[in-house]
Amino acid sequence: MIPLVILDLDGTMVGSNGQVAPAVWAAVEGAREQGIKLALCTGRPGLGVAQRVARRMGQNNPHVFQSGAHIAFPDGETLKASSLKEASALQLVRHAREHGLVLEVYTPHHMYVERKTRLSEVHARMIGVQALVRDLSEVVASEPVIRAQWVLSPEQEPAAMALRPNGVTVSRATSPALTDTLFISLTRAGVSKGSAIQDLAAHMKVPLNHAMAVGDTAGDLPMLELVGFPVVMGNAEPSLKARFAQVVGDVEHAGVVEALELALTLRPA
Repeated sequence: MIPLVILDLDGTMVGSNGQVAPAVWAAVEGAREQGIKLALCTGRPGLGVAQRVARRMGQNNPHVFQSGAHIAFPDGETLKASSLKEASALQLVRHAREHGLVLEVYTPHHMYVERKTRLSEVHARMIGVQALVRDLSEVVASEPVIRAQWVLSPEQEPAAMALRPNGVTVSRATSPALTDTLFISLTRAGVSKGSAIQDLAAHMKVPLNHAMAVGDTAGDLPMLELVGFPVVMGNAEPSLKARFAQVVGDVEHAGVVEALELALTLRPA
């Protein structure tokens, strides 16, 4: 049995309807009953939907939020947070203003936008978080910003990516629930899902070569590369399916159930 399974959320546990399927919850609960520890590793903040999912997966262990920038327990207690440099965050705020782009700024317990737009409101509803409207430069100056995120239509991506601040890690993701939207996370250099699961596994006292991780996008690659048992979804990006041997069904058919069943049969070396 695999002692620790780390699951991405969007495109892995959550499909186009924005919900975790009953079959997935049944498999999660079955794995827990057999003694497997489960942890969420998502780009979403530890609020709203992601917080509720994490609580149900593992009330007493930490989970990874904010593309690796925030490791926290479901009750909100922070295990580790990594903040963007103030200068980098201010560059992003100025760029968003100049190009009319939606930029979300996250602290450990809040989500901020400078103005509400259709994209920002649709995304806030999807993740179940209330976006607070504030001058983002003031937020950057007064609070620890652990992640910024572009929320874009595909045609806006070149304008957003024209700025690549120093000291920032960029990861790109999509969600089956918002097929016409791109999510580009910006965290402190060196911070990723991969860096976070190293801290997570150490806290949970499980060697990463004994752990399984399941994901579907390039943002999941840093964690998939580190675990002993990487699994990719059937709806994953082609480059991931070509790279990793273990591919399960797609998210719309609860493919992650196959991964959890596999975790019960495999034995770490």
